[in-house]
Amino acid sequence: MSQVSAFIGGEDVTLDEAAVERAIAGAVAAMAGIRRLSSYDRAAILDKVVAGLKADADAIVDAMTDESGCLTRRDMVLELERTIEVFSLSAAVAREGIQDLVNLDAALRGRDATGLVKAEPIGPVLGITAFNGPMLIAGHKIAPAIVSGNPVIIKPSPRVPRSAILLARRVVAAGWPKEALAVLPLDNDQTMKAIADPRLPIVTFTGGGEVGWKIKDAAPRKRVHLELGGVGAVIVAADADLEMAAEQCTAGGFVRSGQACLAVQRIYVQRAAYDRFTALMTARVSALVTGDPRDPKTEVGPLVDEAAARKVEGLILDATGKGARLMCGGTREGALLQPAVLADVTPEMRLMRTEAFGPVVALAQVDTLAEAVAETNAVDGAIHVGIYTNDIDLALTMADQVRAGGVIINGPSAWRVDQMPYGGTGASGFGREGVRSMVMEYTEPKVVVLRHRPRSLE
Repeated sequence: MSQVSAFIGGEDVTLDEAAVERAIAGAVAAMAGIRRLSSYDRAAILDKVVAGLKADADAIVDAMTDESGCLTRRDMVLELERTIEVFSLSAAVAREGIQDLVNLDAALRGRDATGLVKAEPIGPVLGITAFNGPMLIAGHKIAPAIVSGNPVIIKPSPRVPRSAILLARRVVAAGWPKEALAVLPLDNDQTMKAIADPRLPIVTFTGGGEVGWKIKDAAPRKRVHLELGGVGAVIVAADADLEMAAEQCTAGGFVRSGQACLAVQRIYVQRAAYDRFTALMTARVSALVTGDPRDPKTEVGPLVDEAAARKVEGLILDATGKGARLMCGGTREGALLQPAVLADVTPEMRLMRTEAFGPVVALAQVDTLAEAVAETNAVDGAIHVGIYTNDIDLALTMADQVRAGGVIINGPSAWRVDQMPYGGTGASGFGREGVRSMVMEYTEPKVVVLRHRPRSLE
C-alpha cells in the first residue's frame, strides 16, 4: 500500500494495514460510548458542524474545486450548501427523535400493554463515496450515523480524499468521538477486505452500478445500501410550460457537467411541443459557459478524465450515425466536451439506454404520453423521472405508471431536497437515502413492551 494520508483518531496518519485495523477496532470500541449520547448531545454536535462549515465556506469551496479539477466552483458552492443542509436537517431529526409507539391494545391480547419501538444502531458503517460529490455524499453517510449512533468509516474516491477529510475534521472538532469517524482512502483490494470484515455490518455505496452489485453479492448477510446511476428521463407534455421546462432541464442536464446520477439525459416531448422545445433547449445549452472550473463564471467544466469525455463523445457519434441531429456542442478538446443537444433520437441509439455521465441531453419526439411512459420504463431502473404538464390528472396518472424511486412533477429528474427519501429502483439502487430514511438503513427496530395490571387506587 502506497504512502497515502488517512484520518484516524482525529489526526492525519499514513495509511497502512495497521492504520486500517486501528480504524476498524476504534469504531467497534466507540459503539458503547456513542450509544449513551442523548438526542440533545447529537443535535448539538450536528449544529456545531453546521457552524464550522459556514465559518470556513469560501476556503472549503476553493479546496474542493482545486482537488477535483473537474467540478466547477459553482457546483462546489451548491455542494457545500447542501452538505450544510444535511447536517442541519439531521439535527432536526435528532431533536424530533427516532423512537415510536405501537398501539398494542388494538388487539385483544394487547390490553393493558404499552409498546415502545426503539431504533437500535446496528454497528459501524463502511461508507464508500464517489468523486462527483466529494463532501455531500460523505455527509449523507455521516450525519444520519450521528443521529442513530453508528460509528462511520468513509472510504472516499481516490480522486477527492481531502474533501472527505475536511468534513471529518469538522465533525470531530464539533464533539463527535474521534474513534467513531475515520476516512480511509483504500485501494480496491483493501476496500473488498473491509467489505468482508464482519465488524462492519453496514455497507453504503454510492457509485457505478457494476461495482455496487458486486459489493452486494460479496456481502449477502450485511445491511447493504446502494445508490447507483441511471439514464435520467423527463416527459414534456404538449400543454407544459415549455420555457420553464427548458430552463430547468438545462440546469438539470448539465449540473456537475452532467456527472450526476440524477442528470437529465433523455427528454420525451409530445409532437405538438417538440419543435419549440428543441429550439428553447438548444438556445439555452448553447449559451452555457465552459472552461476553467475555478472561474466563477464557468457553468460546465471538463469531465473527470479524457476517457470519460471520449465515452460521451462516442455516444454522440453513435446517435448521429444513426440519424440524430446534433443541435449544438459535442466537440471535444481533451477532457472538455462542449455541452450537446441531440434531436430526433430513437430507442436503438445507445444514448437512450446507457448512462452518459456527461454534458449531453437527447430529445425524442413522441405522439402520446403512453409512448413516453413506455420509453421511460424501457431502461431497467431509475432514480427520478421528471414530468412537465399543467394537467394534474395527467401528471398523477403518469406518476402511477412510471417505474422510478421518485417522480418530480413540473421539475427535472435532477431535482432533490436532501430530507426526502432518495434512491433508485431496479438497476439504479437498493435502499433509500435522505436523513430519516438513512437512519432506518442504519438501525433495527426493537420493541420494548411494558405490561401492567390495573389496580384499585382506593
